[in-house]
Parts: sequence; structure tokens; C-alpha cells
Amino acid sequence: MGLPVRPAVSATEATRGADIVCTATTASQPVVIGADLSAGMHINAIGANHAHKRELDKEAVAGADVIVVDSVEQSRQEAGDLILAFHGDESCWTGVKRLADVVAGKTGGRTSDSEVTLFKSNGIASWDLAVAMRVYALAQEKGMGRELPIWKDGVPN
Repeated sequence: MGLPVRPAVSATEATRGADIVCTATTASQPVVIGADLSAGMHINAIGANHAHKRELDKEAVAGADVIVVDSVEQSRQEAGDLILAFHGDESCWTGVKRLADVVAGKTGGRTSDSEVTLFKSNGIASWDLAVAMRVYALAQEKGMGRELPIWKDGVPN
């Protein structure tokens, strides 16, 4: 893809100056801290799906100008990044936006290039399955891909 890749010795080194940060850990303590955020950064936080785990510290969450989630209801139960940062302050949830609403244009996302955006995903299995089924159907329709031997006729081998 021609993208430059360089190793980092710490999460801070990897995060500082990055345009996009993706976290996918099982961390119970933050790996991304607010002091490392920079203007215009986008964060995809997709790990730590438990009310008592988090990948982002409270300053990183507070530093996000726009916070988007799969489901606000699910996030209130599972998104430790937000639950712990909000400290039970219900008013913090009022600004959290649903991904479907942003994508459909029902609510705005980023309004300037300098805003920090955060997508906290806990994942919704039915959405993943729906996408997988559609991709599979398109691949079959176009004669692409190959069958894997682990399944035959809907039954594991």
C-alpha cells in the first residue's frame, strides 16, 4: 500500500503526532492518554469491552470533540472507556452520537479539521453477521474467493 511503517517503543510514541490511532487491546488500564492527543486526530477504540476496562484515560475521552458509538445503550453497559471517564455524570452521555445517525446524516460529525474524534466500538454481532453475509453473497455472485475446508454444507468438518 506504500504507507510508511515504523516501530514504536511505547503507546505514547506511537500516538503522538498520529492522524489516526486504533486500539484493539484487552487492557484494563489506559494505553492512550489525553496528553498525547493532537488536533485533528481520530481514535478508533475497539477493545476493552467491559465496564471496568479501558484503553483511554479520562483526559483522552474529555479531549474528544466528537464521540461516536455503535449503540449508546450498549455503551452505557460495556464501554469502560466512557463509563469510567464520565464518572456517573449523565450529562456526558447527551453528546454521544450513534454511528448510524452520523453515517445517515441525521447528526453531524466533525465540523473542523482540528477536532479530535473518537469512535468507541463495542461491536454488534448482528451487524458483523449481516456484513459478512452480504460480502459472502457478493463474492459468490462474482465468482471470487474460495471455500475453506473447515465448513461443509453449514456443518463444521
